[in-house]
Amino acid sequence: MPKNREDHKSLVKHLIDHFTSLGLEIQYANYDKYEKPFVISRHPPDVIAFDKIKRLGYIGEAKVCTELEEQRTKEQLADFSNKLMRSGASERVNLPLFIAVPNDCNSKMIQTLK
Repeated sequence: MPKNREDHKSLVKHLIDHFTSLGLEIQYANYDKYEKPFVISRHPPDVIAFDKIKRLGYIGEAKVCTELEEQRTKEQLADFSNKLMRSGASERVNLPLFIAVPNDCNSKMIQTLK
């Protein structure tokens, strides 16, 4: 497996572990035995999790450093950061977005977000 794909997969695993540690249920993930996430606006995220208590969805996206300047990444972040719950107890609440990047590109991530 190419290094970028390995890195991406480990970042997705990190998101799964983080969401699980928060008590969230992983509903979809771009990872081994999970069902693939569905498209949100224009793109599928890497992980979709759900908080059963708050009735709130969570979005997780993994990016390797080389992806941070891509138009696709900018579209994904714009789409995912503006996503609202459509119904239930958390209707019209923004879905929290978690972005996993390697430590060595944190500053590049901040630039991308700006």
